[in-house]
Amino acid sequence: MYKQGDVVLVEGYGGRRATLRIWKVLPRSLQLCTEEHYQAAMLGEVPHVVGFPLADVRAVSYPGERETK
Repeated sequence: MYKQGDVVLVEGYGGRRATLRIWKVLPRSLQLCTEEHYQAAMLGEVPHVVGFPLADVRAVSYPGERETK
């Protein structure tokens, strides 16, 4: 369902939302990072990731998919 590089909308504590990139998919959670950290990691740097449970994922956008407004 999810894979590295997908962009997801997550909702965390207090209803705060963020759009982040998936770095690693785990059985019940995702390790996510900002676009900036994702691009740096693709060049060999160690990404700064934050874990979110799958229950907090609200939407997914796949690389190359056009956004609709």
